Amino acid sequence: MGDWKNRLKEFYKTRAEFIKAHLNENIDFTDVFDPYLEEKNDNPIMIIGEAPGENEVKQKQPFVGKAGENLNYLISISGFDRKRDFLITNAFPFRTFQDKKNRTPKAKELKIGAELLKKEIEIVKPKIILLLGNSAIKAFSYLVKDVKNLQKCGYYNIDSEIGKLKIGVCYHPSPLAFNRKEIRESLEKFFKNLSKAV
Repeated sequence: MGDWKNRLKEFYKTRAEFIKAHLNENIDFTDVFDPYLEEKNDNPIMIIGEAPGENEVKQKQPFVGKAGENLNYLISISGFDRKRDFLITNAFPFRTFQDKKNRTPKAKELKIGAELLKKEIEIVKPKIILLLGNSAIKAFSYLVKDVKNLQKCGYYNIDSEIGKLKIGVCYHPSPLAFNRKEIRESLEKFFKNLSKAV
């Protein structure tokens, strides 16, 4: 296993305590992370989603359930392999909830999440980062302010405090979004063009 994988595992163990020092309200601190870490190629493509939901907490891995099915389909048309080529993570690493239901992470949570994302990116050194959905874009905007102004479903080279990065910005493959024809087609085109962007 590459040294970065060991460092990433150790880093994941620190996230809950880091967040608890700042926030502790309506957050489920069950660890959720990509279960295929040992199989990853070096410098994988990093996908950043929103936050784990109830299904993700039960299975302790990101992007399961219907959004996960949609993502698997998109990955299948990209020509890449989910287990080997992608590291899947979230804008906020833990489930946020209200009245037992999933809720979108708040701005203050995404700001804290951005600090963790920065460390995660520095460890992983992804060849490209895919921001899927508004929460991922908002969290990343704390690292790169102008990312909010980028057109959705495009690929960009940017300068950041982490260094030069390649990023892709598109919609989240949630069932609500994916059932809209124009969003589904935009996501399909985005993933089909991924090999050219890497």
